[in-house]
Parts: sequence; structure tokens; C-alpha cells
Amino acid sequence: MGARSFMVSARIPMPRSGFDAWLRATPPGVDVIANPGAMWTGWANDGDQADWELTGAHPKARAHYRAEWARTPLDRLTARAAAGQTLARHHDGALEVYLYDYYGDVAETQADLLMLAGASRYVAGGVTAPVLYWGGMVYPGLPAPGDPPLAVLLVDAHGARFTASYPMAALVGELGPVEQAYFDATVDGDGEEPGWDPSEVLDPGLRTPRP
Repeated sequence: MGARSFMVSARIPMPRSGFDAWLRATPPGVDVIANPGAMWTGWANDGDQADWELTGAHPKARAHYRAEWARTPLDRLTARAAAGQTLARHHDGALEVYLYDYYGDVAETQADLLMLAGASRYVAGGVTAPVLYWGGMVYPGLPAPGDPPLAVLLVDAHGARFTASYPMAALVGELGPVEQAYFDATVDGDGEEPGWDPSEVLDPGLRTPRP
């Protein structure tokens, strides 16, 4: 796939107390995902091998990625939010995220997926919530009809698993308001240097420097 921008978005129902606990919890290991090797199966990169062992990375890069995979959501999202273009909040009874990267790094996205898989410990009972990972040409924007994503991760109280199929129209519809909130946070989006207003899209705890 010739994507140049990469996005992850989700809406995972949970109480505020669960969100606060998730922010501070160390993410689980890869084994929280029942089938990590099926990350690409059924979607745009079907047939590719998911490298959760980081065998293709230089040893120094591998150590960096493993450290990223072990950071709490609070640490990881606070660092990301410092650069803007990050939606991460508890809104209307759910954890919501919309993460955009220009020329993304698969291993960094795996850190995001593990971080969200860790929400399984706090997800509302009986709920299975999809996490969408997709690519675009430059700008953020949910997949158009017929445009397959890169992966869909399902999160429930038992853990997480990749799925090779999902009703995409319903998923795009569910994540549409999250994406719109992300767009609404862009200030002067048509200007030469667009700004970013995190006041409605970033949890206050992620805007507070840690001591």
C-alpha cells in the first residue's frame, strides 16, 4: 500500500474510573492479543508477515521500540500530545483516540495498538470495541467506501484479537464524530501554519507536565 499517512482511532466504552486507571497502567505484553500474527490478514496488506518480534530492526532500534511498548498511556500520549494533532480523552462514557502520523512507523503503531489492547482490563462489560488502523495519502480522513484499512483490532474484557473482516460502513460511522472533533481542533486549517487547540480533544491530565 502506498500510504504516506497513518491513523489509529477507537471508541472504547468504559467508566471514567477505568479511563484513569488505563492511563496509568503499564501496557500488557503482546500475548494480550490472541492472534498477533494475523495483524494484516484480510486487509490492505494481506499476506504480509507481522513482525512482533522486531526481527527486522537494528538492536538499538529494537530496544527503543520495546521501551515504547512498555510506556504507560499517560507517558506515551503526553509526549505525543506535546506535538499536537492528538485526540485522547474520555467522552460520553468512552475512551476516544484519534492518532495521526505522517510517514508512520509500524513498530510505533504496534505500541499504540498494545496500549489500546490494554484497555481490555477496563472496558465496559459485554462490549467488543474495534480499533481501526488505516493509511492515507497525506491528510487524515477515515477510509472511503471500498478502501480497505490496514488492520482492525477487537478489544473486549477478555483481551484483544485481530479480525480479518468487519462491517466498515458501521465502523466509519461510529468513528466519524471522533474524527470530526479532531478536525474541529485544527485552527486555521487552510493557512500556511495551521494551529491546534487541544481544549476539547485532550484529557486535562495529558496536558499537565509530570513532575
